[in-house]
Amino acid sequence: MGYTGRIVVARSGRPLSELAAVRGVDALEERVFANGWRSATLDGDARGALRGLVTETGAPALSAYVMDSDLADVEALTPAGVSWHAYLHERTAIEYGAPPMEQPLDEVVRRALSWSAEAHLTSSESAIGAAFDAQNVFVEDTLEKLLNALGITPAPSGGSQEGQPAAVPARIVDRRPEVTA
Repeated sequence: MGYTGRIVVARSGRPLSELAAVRGVDALEERVFANGWRSATLDGDARGALRGLVTETGAPALSAYVMDSDLADVEALTPAGVSWHAYLHERTAIEYGAPPMEQPLDEVVRRALSWSAEAHLTSSESAIGAAFDAQNVFVEDTLEKLLNALGITPAPSGGSQEGQPAAVPARIVDRRPEVTA
């Protein structure tokens, strides 16, 4: 069984789990990327997180709802209103019963390029298209490829940026029932 939940990506000077946009949902893992970008893998869903992250950070953000590590429903938004929506592993999404995409892939790629430009990232039309067409065992790997294509790249070698480790373990919540004797 794979991961099901929301992964959010935004540029922020502090961990995304500390932002109001995702408050109330525990983060399983947080990662730091180059140039202040971060991701948080949430333990469940945080509806409205995308718009909240854009409002709170004043920067573009991306949100991916992952189902069983098989597919991701990805949305992105900028403060100026540039948005796009796509499925990663689209054939699998359709098999799961997702509605067909409203826009053709070339339009989604065009909007993703605009999103990336507003985020002051360097992206490639061919790399973004290849990421949307990619089919990995785990959709999280495809999402990583998409982030790289958009210009959100790993933190510098050594795994840290601004004194932060590349993977920041989030607060772990013990949900086991308390046993009393």
